[in-house]
Amino acid sequence: MSRWPAALGYFRVRTRTHVRDGAVGQGVTLSVIPAGRRRGFSSDEWPMRLEMDIRFSSDAPLYRDSNLTVVFAALVDGARVPCAISVEALEDHFGAPAASRDASMKAFDAGRLHIEQVARAHLELSNGTPVLLKSGHFPPGRLGS
Repeated sequence: MSRWPAALGYFRVRTRTHVRDGAVGQGVTLSVIPAGRRRGFSSDEWPMRLEMDIRFSSDAPLYRDSNLTVVFAALVDGARVPCAISVEALEDHFGAPAASRDASMKAFDAGRLHIEQVARAHLELSNGTPVLLKSGHFPPGRLGS
């Protein structure tokens, strides 16, 4: 990941929610504002704009015994990107009993919207690269809903 020199400007991020083909998605616009221009600029003055269309597949998630994760898919600008959440995170934050495949899948289904929100944020931060959510990605002491 490259750094943007502060002397060249700063970033502004905007999000929007949309519905396309029956799926709810959220887009992100990342704009680089030239240095010295804080107000009164138009969008055609921005040297760079990046927008990502992130949606989640309605496919059933998969439980992976090999690494104790539940795997689900995101579509980032139409490309399939694997996402996963650890069984530990499902136990700690979504009420899944320890070492139970069925309970982990039920906990994922019950917390799917919250899990996808957190995954979306990390896909945005990582520019659409695969995401592995762990217990530390969720606020402590609260069950997700």
